Amino acid sequence: MQFEIYQWLVPLIGIFFIFRTIRGYVKGNRNTGSTIIWIIFWITAMVLAIIPNEISFKLASMLGFKSNINAVLFVATGFLFILVFYLSSTIDKLEHKLTELTRKIAIERQDLLEELPEFKTNVKDEDSKSDLGSSKPNFKVK
Repeated sequence: MQFEIYQWLVPLIGIFFIFRTIRGYVKGNRNTGSTIIWIIFWITAMVLAIIPNEISFKLASMLGFKSNINAVLFVATGFLFILVFYLSSTIDKLEHKLTELTRKIAIERQDLLEELPEFKTNVKDEDSKSDLGSSKPNFKVK
């Protein structure tokens, strides 16, 4: 059995990204679900690269495809659609949380301005001096 270049290259890339994913999880940059999904993805890619015919023919027979290439492409496309849906819902959740946080900060700032009259004049002075693009809050009391 002669190995093609992709049969050497894909496992090396897969091992690199598995270690990178695990390192990100250990550092706290990734959650458990994301780590598991990416490890499964890279292991699957490595197995498909090492023994492509055996896996693809079994997949085609299980799903009822006549061609093993069509079966692999169908499963890969389905995986990508699921991934896009997952990312889209994650973005929607983050946008909702950001909107709620912005509203909460605005309400708390307004309440603070109403409670402290001397703070109100100081904040207005700071607001007139500050840049619109500044990300730092101007809640300084003089």
